[in-house]
Amino acid sequence: MLKRNKIRLIALSLLTILLLAGCGAQKGTSVDNKPLKKLIVGYTPQAAVLTEIAQEQGYFKQEGVEVEFVEFTSSTDAYAALNSGKIDIGVSFGTAGPLTVINNGADFVIIGGQLSGGHPVMARAETAAAIKSIQDYRGKTIATPRLYTPDVVWRGAMYDAGIDLNKDVTVLEMKSPIAVVEAVKSKKADIGIANNVVYAQAKAAGLEVIGWSNDFYTDHACCRIIARQSAVEQAPDAYRAFLRALIRAEKVRKEQPEQVVASVQKFVKTDAEATKALVLEPHQLYNADPNRKGVLAMWEHMKRIGYAQEKVDISKHINTELYRQALTELQNRYPQDAFYTQELEQRYNAQN
Repeated sequence: MLKRNKIRLIALSLLTILLLAGCGAQKGTSVDNKPLKKLIVGYTPQAAVLTEIAQEQGYFKQEGVEVEFVEFTSSTDAYAALNSGKIDIGVSFGTAGPLTVINNGADFVIIGGQLSGGHPVMARAETAAAIKSIQDYRGKTIATPRLYTPDVVWRGAMYDAGIDLNKDVTVLEMKSPIAVVEAVKSKKADIGIANNVVYAQAKAAGLEVIGWSNDFYTDHACCRIIARQSAVEQAPDAYRAFLRALIRAEKVRKEQPEQVVASVQKFVKTDAEATKALVLEPHQLYNADPNRKGVLAMWEHMKRIGYAQEKVDISKHINTELYRQALTELQNRYPQDAFYTQELEQRYNAQN
């Protein structure tokens, strides 16, 4: 009897040890019990909706990466941090900016997207009533944040419309989108080429939306996901896992838009209504596709308006294969889901 009890005690002890060991193994691991890879992500809260949804939904850890966020108010600071290895990914710093630093020799590669379109054009009420078409910009003073994506999109549209920026309009080049809002509010400018980050501030200042960057070029690329090319080559699995999480976030944002507003609210510094407007605004197209064609079109705009003289082959700094693999992995996991197998497949083929 004593021997039997002793055996039972040993068995219970072993079981307890195994259970404790199992709990320890799950800490810092993905759902399939593999060690998590860590990625430090640089972002601007109002322009990183998919990333924020993926974090709050737990998709990053499920896919195998642990994400640490570092907030930036300056794109220049973000590029410097990425270049020095202080962060691993930048998710919300436009398209024109990354293309400029790549052209200047940075070892960056575009691996995905975060947002297309969605940048408002703002004016005071008395000016807004007079703007009916792009030709109505003639004779106006326009404040624009130089080298931001909406700035490049607007200048390209003016060029295509035959409007001479040196003769037909007065251009005030501002250092930031918030400075654009202030210029329009204070009547230094008639029209402001803003971006989605300052949408809430512009509305609060009493400015009206007279158009969107999508009106200039439909679904133009913005907020590309960038990383160091050497880092991607060394750890492709981590970056592919990151993209899988974003693709899943795109699905939940489309299918449960109202529910994901709370996820974004935890990151942005605006009230609930402003956050709702940010997440649900139909001109802001959130998707993770790298959109190679859209990036190259932006690059052509930049060269045409005199913003860049080509020094490097930009096409070699766009990696569509990682996204292609990430999407295929999700298609294999969810073969009956038309969002992955049809909608995103068709978009990838059209954009890349």
